[in-house]
Amino acid sequence: MNAPPIKLLIVDDDPLAIQSLYNVVDEFGAIRFATSGHAALLLMAEDEADLVLLDAKMPDLDGFATCRLLKNEYPETPVIFVTAASDPASEVQALEAGAVDFISKPLNPPVVKARVRTQLQLKENSDRLRQLSKLDPLTGLANRRALDEQLEKEWRRGMRDRTPLAMLMLDIDHFKTFNDHYGHMEGDRALKLVADTLKACASRVGDLVARFGGEEFSVLLWNCDQSQALTVAEKIRQAVANLEIPHAKSAVASHVTVSVGVAGGVPTHPSISFGSGAHPHGALPELPSQRALFDRADAALYLAKQAGRNRVMVHAEPGG
Repeated sequence: MNAPPIKLLIVDDDPLAIQSLYNVVDEFGAIRFATSGHAALLLMAEDEADLVLLDAKMPDLDGFATCRLLKNEYPETPVIFVTAASDPASEVQALEAGAVDFISKPLNPPVVKARVRTQLQLKENSDRLRQLSKLDPLTGLANRRALDEQLEKEWRRGMRDRTPLAMLMLDIDHFKTFNDHYGHMEGDRALKLVADTLKACASRVGDLVARFGGEEFSVLLWNCDQSQALTVAEKIRQAVANLEIPHAKSAVASHVTVSVGVAGGVPTHPSISFGSGAHPHGALPELPSQRALFDRADAALYLAKQAGRNRVMVHAEPGG
């Protein structure tokens, strides 16, 4: 698999300065630019850059304030100040705001290239280590840490864009008896097959399949309401059944099956309620917290088990 292209963001209120810096760093990857701090934040929200090259002196939102906001939202993205301000106080202020380096104008192209190359290499190494720390070693799926981080990211996007978010919680039915009867080697094989099936069924960009723990899995579906999530859940349930992995000790079927709980809605600040009539996406449930999404999906999974397993249940609000 080819590595994704490197993305740089140049932020400067002077178009000539942007062009000058672009001419120096264009060899490193895809480059976008913004002429204000506010515009930079919007571009980052649309598509996160791997490195930000930031001017200090800009109207409205200066570079130091912009850097603090960027580091708060995107702590793993390095920021290099490239500015005419060359005094020690400005350099200290930039580093205290979260910058990794400080380059004074006029530009020395070899020095700029060397410093940019160094920061991109450091970020690549950091990204690789961070990615390994977020994988379940048995199945290759995301682990709970990765799920929490992705949910945080999608939650912010849902709050900003008022887009729905859904979660599936899945259990392999009677997996303990499967392990007891077939042994843990076959149990691991079954977990891997189920994991591969989940990834094939939830394969949109932005969807995340995670091993939640033991025989339990979770699927996070971005821009997906409960009705659409129900379709994905049923597809998963049927695809796992179609694997026909023998399960002689199951009380549900002669093969491995899964129970699925579905929940979803639109991330909403607890102090704001749009109401069904004013909601941009119609009468969708509101999610007051990330914890609520987990709890509702888990409650729906419990109902699926109580109803006999090998089925999908959707969370419903009381009285709904």
